Amino acid sequence: MTHGPRVRLASAAGLVALAAAALTGCGSAGGGGTQLSFLMWGDGGDNQKAYEKVIAAFEEANPDVTVNAEFVNTNDYDNVLKTRLSGGAGPDVYGFDPKNLTDFIQDGFAADLSSTDFLGRLNEAAALEATRDSGGEGAYSVPISQSGNGIIYNAALFEQAGIDEVPQTYTELKDAAQKLSDAGIVPFAMSAQDSWWPQFIAYYAMAEHVFPDKPDIIEELLAGETTFAETPGYESALDVVEELVPYYMPDPVGTNQSAAKTAFLSGNAAMFPATWILSDARAAGVEPGYMNFPTLDADVADMWGSYLVAWGINPGNDKTDAAERFIDFFFQDDVYAEFLTGVKAFPVTEGIDVSSVDPLFADMEAAWQGKTFRPMVLPAHPQLQETLLVGMQNLIAGRTDSASVVAELDATLDEIRASR
Repeated sequence: MTHGPRVRLASAAGLVALAAAALTGCGSAGGGGTQLSFLMWGDGGDNQKAYEKVIAAFEEANPDVTVNAEFVNTNDYDNVLKTRLSGGAGPDVYGFDPKNLTDFIQDGFAADLSSTDFLGRLNEAAALEATRDSGGEGAYSVPISQSGNGIIYNAALFEQAGIDEVPQTYTELKDAAQKLSDAGIVPFAMSAQDSWWPQFIAYYAMAEHVFPDKPDIIEELLAGETTFAETPGYESALDVVEELVPYYMPDPVGTNQSAAKTAFLSGNAAMFPATWILSDARAAGVEPGYMNFPTLDADVADMWGSYLVAWGINPGNDKTDAAERFIDFFFQDDVYAEFLTGVKAFPVTEGIDVSSVDPLFADMEAAWQGKTFRPMVLPAHPQLQETLLVGMQNLIAGRTDSASVVAELDATLDEIRASR
């Protein structure tokens, strides 16, 4: 689950009210012309507001199109999206997790975007990402923002614990975590009640442990040329997840991600392993710093760098022309730059200067120089990802070990290959 700033709502109880508010607020359905539906995850914060600004500007420039926007709790989002798509009432433009891409292509829920104007604006890496799982015969998603992920840390808490230099190696990271713990500070705002959250430890480790030796591992796994067990980096990456457990939130399996996030923003946890917290950290008065996430003592060029959001267009509603107009408008330089400023993310197009978005952006870009981003660290399949997420929960709870999780991944991969 390589989603980025999917910020959770306080609860799922307000889902119906949220949908109603969205339809009467941003993109009212009362207008004439084309009614374009837009479904995303959101919580009313800066990310949602950034989308709403784009929609308002698009409607002003395109009075014949009304965008009916709905923002759904992350916990419910995938189920809501899949239910609506399979029921024939799916949105025209939607955000989705890469794990769903293969299924959406096969089921006809994702339009081929390869001939669109906006696809030609993407940089080389993002354009390649757009063709993922298409067999090179189409482009069924468009990445809209990127982040070379890493750790946002509380500089004041580092100073309080006597950490004078930012950790550059795994040993230094563990030493820093121990200093924080000894000072009564939770090192990592990491928990495991929400199964998707521990991936923000595992994916860093998998990128660094697996890809230096196996750059084509995704294709090799899918082709049956190797297994997870035959690729030692996967087990050693899961060892990192387990080794860092003493530095997670107390009772990690009993603590949700919202509580972990609150601990960081309130100054009770020192490191947040995802850069999308940056805007919230600024608003909370946290003095943030940035560091890459080291899980090896050796210097490696590979790192987990994710496309925070990808959009798809549903061809089933016969509104692809209006949907493409909306995305093309979104990628106009001035519109796109303002959006990136709002969500504190990096561009997937050339020529967009984001150096003024946040004082840390220059440090982040410098830290990524010479690095190869690995947005996917295992084959994108919902069944495989679910196996990993459940396995990591059990690993963190002490109910299993890394080798057993790897064996479960191989069993799941066998099932996936057999069904193809």
